Amino acid sequence: MVKKKQNPYHINYKEGIVENCLLQIRNTGCCDDPRVKNVWTVDIRARDSQQFIEFIRLNIQSNDPVSFQHIKRIKKGEESGVLTVIVCSKLLIEEQDDFLLLMKDAPFEYYNANDHSAVPTAAPSTKELSLKWSALYWPLVWRGNPNDQIMNDYVFDMAFIRNTLTTLSKVSLDQAEKNASDPPVVSAFVSPNGRRVIYSTDSRCSTSPLDHSIMQGIRSVAASEHERQAKNCDQAEETYLCLNFDVYTTHEPCSMCSMALIHSRIKRCIFLQPMRNTGALESQSGDKYCMHNNHALNSKYEVFRWLGSEYPVPEVNSDICC
Repeated sequence: MVKKKQNPYHINYKEGIVENCLLQIRNTGCCDDPRVKNVWTVDIRARDSQQFIEFIRLNIQSNDPVSFQHIKRIKKGEESGVLTVIVCSKLLIEEQDDFLLLMKDAPFEYYNANDHSAVPTAAPSTKELSLKWSALYWPLVWRGNPNDQIMNDYVFDMAFIRNTLTTLSKVSLDQAEKNASDPPVVSAFVSPNGRRVIYSTDSRCSTSPLDHSIMQGIRSVAASEHERQAKNCDQAEETYLCLNFDVYTTHEPCSMCSMALIHSRIKRCIFLQPMRNTGALESQSGDKYCMHNNHALNSKYEVFRWLGSEYPVPEVNSDICC
């Protein structure tokens, strides 16, 4: 975790802009939605608090899908010398019998086990909201706007990003001149170590209506991975196809392509041209899916739009899904 003072990038945290050229794309409409979930709580004696903390660290912390970093696990109980503590979320353990089985090995006495309490699973963006949610739900810890730290932890190779966008722009303009039927949409899939860069173009009119550039890129990565595993069968390991890849594309992806990137477990997508009628990433685009940041889905990825006009791309009909 880099301290803000030591961050080498110029970041406008309020506007979500990095180096005056990369705009963070988020679903701002749900930024302050607490997304409340029920939790299992028990009462313990105050003298057992350290044993409780150690029990959570060893048995719960790494497995619970809810992060409790912004939540105080321990609060004062109704009786003197008693603490009410959060053991885990109901997302981790649903049934009471399973919860009691877990607590069977607890190195402390407990009572009043129940799942009546609800806590915000999302951290609030302001201190005022933190105080409000603390009064409504459960005591919270204010650590600052969580998105500020998310942005502060981003790592960018700006020279590589610029070179990749230059190539995308050039190939896209060339495609527009050569082929009047297929949309001039171009994508680049970059492996986590940056050693593999696979470029793909749209060929929906030449081959299949589903052959958008993103879909073509995923197929190309699959073919490359198949070849790699065939050559190194002893070292092959199963993983998500595009795990932690960066994807660059000339036009904002449609819902099909955005969801395909979810399933492929990419890390980040950077695009040049928003598609207001058919895009699925920006909150102003299409049906406002904000697919990459949709909390109903079990995976997410980062998205940025390049600001500026130094990487021109051909205009695409606003009703075309890219």
